[in-house]
Amino acid sequence: MSNRFSHLLLGFVILGLSTPAFAADDSTALTVSGFGTLGLVHSDTRDVDIVRDLTQNSGVGFSRQTDFGMDSNFGVQINKRLNDNVDTAVQIVSRRSANNFQPDVTWAYARYLPNDNLQLRAGRLGFDVYLLADSRNVGYSYQWVRPPIDFFGSLIISYFDGADMVVSKQLGGGILRSKVFAGVAREKTSTGNPDEFLSLNRSRLLGGHLEYQTQNWIYRIGYTELKFRNEFPPLQSLLDNLRSPFLNAFIPTAAGLARDVSLEGKKFKYLSAGIAYDQGPLQAQLMLNQLSSESLLFPTNKAAYLTVGYRIDQWTPYFTYSASRPVGHKMPDRLPPGISPEIDMLRAGINEAIDNQFNHQTTISLGLRYDLTEKSNIKLQYDRINSSDYFLVRNNQPGWNGKANLISIAYNFIF
Repeated sequence: MSNRFSHLLLGFVILGLSTPAFAADDSTALTVSGFGTLGLVHSDTRDVDIVRDLTQNSGVGFSRQTDFGMDSNFGVQINKRLNDNVDTAVQIVSRRSANNFQPDVTWAYARYLPNDNLQLRAGRLGFDVYLLADSRNVGYSYQWVRPPIDFFGSLIISYFDGADMVVSKQLGGGILRSKVFAGVAREKTSTGNPDEFLSLNRSRLLGGHLEYQTQNWIYRIGYTELKFRNEFPPLQSLLDNLRSPFLNAFIPTAAGLARDVSLEGKKFKYLSAGIAYDQGPLQAQLMLNQLSSESLLFPTNKAAYLTVGYRIDQWTPYFTYSASRPVGHKMPDRLPPGISPEIDMLRAGINEAIDNQFNHQTTISLGLRYDLTEKSNIKLQYDRINSSDYFLVRNNQPGWNGKANLISIAYNFIF
């Protein structure tokens, strides 16, 4: 979808939202709602920055030992029902990301519901590749201070411009839903280097999931492909050297290595499955995913989390175990060592770039949620983080032992 078409569609949605509701039926009135989080987190180490996700280029620890910005955000949503079958929505969110706290339009869509079993949307849509993924900024809606970093932290997309379709059907004692979507990403994400970002603009998305929901259970399996439009900026000089005619005269495999390592035009694949349970005071979730790519730069990683909470009146103590692991730890061996110092440096640079993408991290979290009102809560959480690879952290300093302990408190509200 072109930028011009995206802007025209956004304009159509906003025009729909601004249409005066002269009908006597108040169901077509414009409604405004929102959400926010005021978060504070403290780290026991100054040797690394722990970040909420890879869109953040700084976090808590190295940059600042006590941080107000890692989890804090504010969002406003405007909904307008045009008739019995069509409604529109716009959501704007301010949070720490690659654009710092600059407000971002995360939803702007028109929806058509011809019947109870079919939903069609077009515009800017939330990227719900996992359960809770498209609502992970709404801290009020889940029990943690933040979604488990080992699982959700590698997500670099919050929204896309395109369309989706959901088909629902009553089956047994529950509802079976199938969803397909397609579009293009627009965001950018931090590369781990100051002021250097990977642009996802015009990168194509295609995917879907199958979900079955009963009164107490949700089961979901999904698959998504992201095709990168742009190159990974820190890699560009290494790729230029690998493609040089001089190097390929001595090492004919160098150009092939550049092709296999490059990101441009390569697919990134999300495969996920999850189960959620909620009955009486007990809440539990188990999620698994595998992230793989066609580029050697991003080796295959797997992640999972298990969380259990138990409501006691207004209190909900909870426990979460999350982990991410690389599938193998093999480096490409296409450049033979010892030919020249320059080639050895190039070989080391390629290996370092790939090594930085391995993901081996474990987090154990203990927390407590207290519901202040029907529209607000406060949470306290302790995280014990242990990293062997440093994919999900920033600014790790020489000598860091891979361990960090966080204490977080967050006030969450909706309106």
